[in-house]
Amino acid sequence: MIEEPNLIGFGWVLSLVLFIIILYLLEAGNIENQQLKYDALLGNRMKQLGLIHWKQLAQTAGISTLRLRQIRSGAIGNIPWRELRQLAQALKWSMGELEQQLEPLATPSEPLPLVGNSNSELETQLRQQCQRLREELEEQKSQLWESFCQSTFEELQTLLTNYPTAAEMARLKPDLPAKNLTALFAPLNNLLENWGYEPIGHPWEAVAYNPQFHQGDCDEIQPGEAVYIRFVGYRQGDRILSPAKVSRTLPSGIKPSS
Repeated sequence: MIEEPNLIGFGWVLSLVLFIIILYLLEAGNIENQQLKYDALLGNRMKQLGLIHWKQLAQTAGISTLRLRQIRSGAIGNIPWRELRQLAQALKWSMGELEQQLEPLATPSEPLPLVGNSNSELETQLRQQCQRLREELEEQKSQLWESFCQSTFEELQTLLTNYPTAAEMARLKPDLPAKNLTALFAPLNNLLENWGYEPIGHPWEAVAYNPQFHQGDCDEIQPGEAVYIRFVGYRQGDRILSPAKVSRTLPSGIKPSS
């Protein structure tokens, strides 16, 4: 015989579960409404930016609401540097400004406080410090490379813009005098000057061979011997970037430059 389910017992259990859920929701609501350490500071900044809810700030920064709550409470010692940077960007602050606002924030230039005697705890904190340093270095590397590319492009923009047209013109008009195109390369000289790079010699110039500055086209050339510069070299102060290529003779039909 199949027994009927004990509906009374089931109803009691269901009521207990619902009661526990209600208590949990009330407690969660109380916790959420608690004034955390940095709520006033971050809340004022959110108002300035038109952000009306913590969840909206978390979404803008690309971090979880739990992580944001850790920051709001001041428990930021273990927050990844990347996420702190994302929060700063969402608040339209620099990392320096965020550090000034959140005083306990440890920066890569400041060692993390090593508290406790546990070796595993010390190891964890050291790893976090290394990770933050690594992320900051990667960010700086990326910023420096982007800045270098941008500044170099600006220096060479005239050349890069005009060279394709000049090359096509030279192809269609092979008799076009080369001197008509030399002005295009003025930006290269400007770039080298800005970098502090100096040419070594001048094409077809007669000089005395100096192995410190020159590279001969044969091994028999002796120091002090008269040679001609075929291709210029470059130096930066006392550092030789590329020695000038020299030869005892000049190409046929070329006269030495004065």
